[in-house]
Amino acid sequence: MTADSKIANSWIFSARFDLLWIIGPGILAVLIALLVHSVELPLVILGSGASRTNGQALPPWLWLILIPGLDVSHVYSTLFRAYFDRRQWQERRFLLAVTPLFCFLLALTIYSFGKLVFWRAMAYLAVFHFIRQQYGFLALYSRKEPFHFKVFPFSWDKFTLYVITVIPILYWHVVPNGRNFEWFMDGDFYSLPNSLLANIILCLYWSWIVVYLLSLIYTFVKTRSVSWPKNLLLLNTALVWYVGIIALNDDLSFTITNVVNHGIPYMALIFLYGKYRRKNFSSFFYKAFANTTTGIIVFAATLLLFAYSEEWLWDTFVWKDHSEIFGNASLIKTGLGKGLEVILVPLFFLPQFTHYVLDGFLWKVSDKNRELRDFFGISRV
Repeated sequence: MTADSKIANSWIFSARFDLLWIIGPGILAVLIALLVHSVELPLVILGSGASRTNGQALPPWLWLILIPGLDVSHVYSTLFRAYFDRRQWQERRFLLAVTPLFCFLLALTIYSFGKLVFWRAMAYLAVFHFIRQQYGFLALYSRKEPFHFKVFPFSWDKFTLYVITVIPILYWHVVPNGRNFEWFMDGDFYSLPNSLLANIILCLYWSWIVVYLLSLIYTFVKTRSVSWPKNLLLLNTALVWYVGIIALNDDLSFTITNVVNHGIPYMALIFLYGKYRRKNFSSFFYKAFANTTTGIIVFAATLLLFAYSEEWLWDTFVWKDHSEIFGNASLIKTGLGKGLEVILVPLFFLPQFTHYVLDGFLWKVSDKNRELRDFFGISRV
């Protein structure tokens, strides 16, 4: 096997697909954020946001694209991995039935301790979930990497991934005045301001970047090759987390890098899985996924329907800040649902909470997920 063919087999699906849908979206989002920041494009509305964001808010059209269109939609794409797959439901009925109930009861319990306690717990869970998605892609690239390329163990790459994701989060906690954005709500992360510690954290970050680059040089000298797929994934992750959290300090930059890099790769992965497993779907989805164009339209429409409906509920009963989008101003004025947040918030958050938990079970390549070996092409790796 030639060096080129080995590299070709190192991609999860193909160079074109991975670069376009897994690695590319995050890098493109970073470039957009840097462009907006450098030329001051008017992509925020002043005076309508929270104090944490200096009064800045996303315009309605951009909010629709990033939040219902990508962030919430990617949550509902889990339906195609789990509940819409008849065989998956038959084989893992207990997991799929009990997880939402468990999540709802746990969410109710956590919310009973207060609004901030709930959103803080969910924020840290979300961070873990976002990091683990990048870890999952890294693990796949490592498994498909030719043995000839493996000068350093996977633990080396894994540690690097945690450095480039966890350190920006730690910096967020300790940098004086925090950041001009939040994960879910103002104050959901603990604030432990310490300028010395913030500087030390940045020094550790860049020190490890240098060490990792030296390891790449050493690997190239030893093997005369570089694992481009794996290292581009690490580059993608480093850029998104560093630029979105540390280098730039505004809500737009954080949101666009965070949401795009997490949502688009996940939905692309689910769509491919849907085509692969369409025989286990209902006749409607089976026919839709037989054709790529039709499949994309039906897939996107299904997710947008669920996402828009959920956001309507959030806006009508909890947030009440996008009535111009949802046309719910009259309902908001009635005060419907007032005082029921202790039940409504855990209920509305249930799809996302369930998504977080199920992902840990459904995407682990193991005997319980035998179909993933063929799907990812790692049966004989």
